[in-house]
Amino acid sequence: MSSHHIVRENQEPALFIANPDCLADDYLNQLLEWSPNIITLSEHYDLLKSREIKVDVVLDNQGLDIKEIEENLILIPYSQDYFIPLFKYLEEKKNYAVNILTERVNIVDYEPYLKDFVIILLNTERKSLLLKKYEKWLPKGYSLIIENYRGNEEDLKNLTHLDNNCYVVASDGFISIPEQDNYLLISEEL
Repeated sequence: MSSHHIVRENQEPALFIANPDCLADDYLNQLLEWSPNIITLSEHYDLLKSREIKVDVVLDNQGLDIKEIEENLILIPYSQDYFIPLFKYLEEKKNYAVNILTERVNIVDYEPYLKDFVIILLNTERKSLLLKKYEKWLPKGYSLIIENYRGNEEDLKNLTHLDNNCYVVASDGFISIPEQDNYLLISEEL
């Protein structure tokens, strides 16, 4: 595949960097190749700028001086949690998919937004998806963490339960988790 891609605005997921240190540089660089709309918190802006990562939007709870930031940067003030301004901005831009670099992998934080947004959480160890059902081809021995599953173990296809929320793929092939009433937090190996 050529390295030249034509990407329409908002076709690719936005990238929200809640913690710039929670993903290895090679994975971060892969995400940046697609030139996503990059959003971060004010406390990470200078670090990302020093790493020559062009930030499009800063969620600010520190009272940044707008004169000191670069041109065309959008500054969105907030005082409580950053989720409300983040998802409001994404909705205004009609961008309904977001990759979030964070160590904060708690389904409760994201539940209010799951009806309208595709949210993928990334950190040093795993890629976590918030879904109601899951089907994917995976190799034997691949591990998954499945949180919030309320169904019967026998409904999980090609998965062996190890302990707690940890499962392993029994044999090369498709695994599936049937449609649930609630959202699952499914964490894959990176």
